[in-house]
Amino acid sequence: MLQVTGLVLGILILAAVLYVGGMLLFLYITEYRPKPMEEIAVVSAKTPQKSTTVISDTTFTLLTWNLGYGGLGAEVDFFYDGGKMVTSPKEHVEKNNRGMVELLKQNQDADFILLQEADRNSKRSWRIDQVAEFADALPGFNYAFAPNYVVKYVPFPFLDPMGDIYGGIAIYSKHTPVECNRIALPNITDFPRYLVYLKRCLMLQRFKLANGKDLVIMNAHFEAYDAGGLVKKEQRAVTKKILENEYAKGNYVILGADWNIAPPGFNVHTWEHKKITDELYLMNNDSVFVPGWHYIFDPTTATNRKNETSYTEGVTYKTIIDYFYVSPNIQVDSIHGIDLHFAYTDHNPVKMKITLKQ
Repeated sequence: MLQVTGLVLGILILAAVLYVGGMLLFLYITEYRPKPMEEIAVVSAKTPQKSTTVISDTTFTLLTWNLGYGGLGAEVDFFYDGGKMVTSPKEHVEKNNRGMVELLKQNQDADFILLQEADRNSKRSWRIDQVAEFADALPGFNYAFAPNYVVKYVPFPFLDPMGDIYGGIAIYSKHTPVECNRIALPNITDFPRYLVYLKRCLMLQRFKLANGKDLVIMNAHFEAYDAGGLVKKEQRAVTKKILENEYAKGNYVILGADWNIAPPGFNVHTWEHKKITDELYLMNNDSVFVPGWHYIFDPTTATNRKNETSYTEGVTYKTIIDYFYVSPNIQVDSIHGIDLHFAYTDHNPVKMKITLKQ
């Protein structure tokens, strides 16, 4: 009997070793390996509103929003943040997408819409192509998509795997860029997590202005799960060089992002109802990131909520991690967060109006 038990145990151990080894080999072979810089195709608007690539306007409205791939609505307690849910039910994702479509339709006065965590073909979002769905809702906008999460199969949690993921960031614009690039950022390197993790990036679009200068619009989703903040610092260092180089040319530069870190000067305990110890929420951004530049955020409206439990007003921790960063030659006319009470995603959108200084 002991001999049979030992044989069965040996077979089980061998099967486990083969599964783990085979999975690691599969993930290594299929790993997404983007180049440091890649040109991104821009899909033309179905009903273009601007007929020239040279922009004479000097006032613009921008909106930035992390969509949570339609799977992180108010009902969700996400496993990666200490909750239980891995994949939201299909009816939740469809409900969230309808709500996001409606919000975008209501804000078509924006010139530029910057989106993060937009899925195109993922198990977690029930194969909905959100990028195309939003393009249908915004027929007057060009759009471009830069992938930052491309994994053939995420094998955990083991009893309910996340499966394959294809998502990224997108920019929708009424104007036609003369340049659109995906710029790779430094990422986590610990094995084997990097095989199933995001390859974060910047998306940079360049627009020609009538005064001979460029308007540079950048979208980003910076690192979140980064103990000690080292990867955050490395990503900001790369970003800083780009910002400084563009401004040195005399260009106007706007970065809209999910920074995954609170802006400088913001009290991270503002909406704290019980003591927060999660390092992710306790950090503030660099107050002198680029001298003379400005962080633009609405201190009265939270943009992100903690996903450890489903959302409950007055109980769930919330903070600000979504905002803009603008060069000194830009005047900010207004900024406001749109409080949706995290109905469709674990983020609220932020809208800004600016004027280019002459």
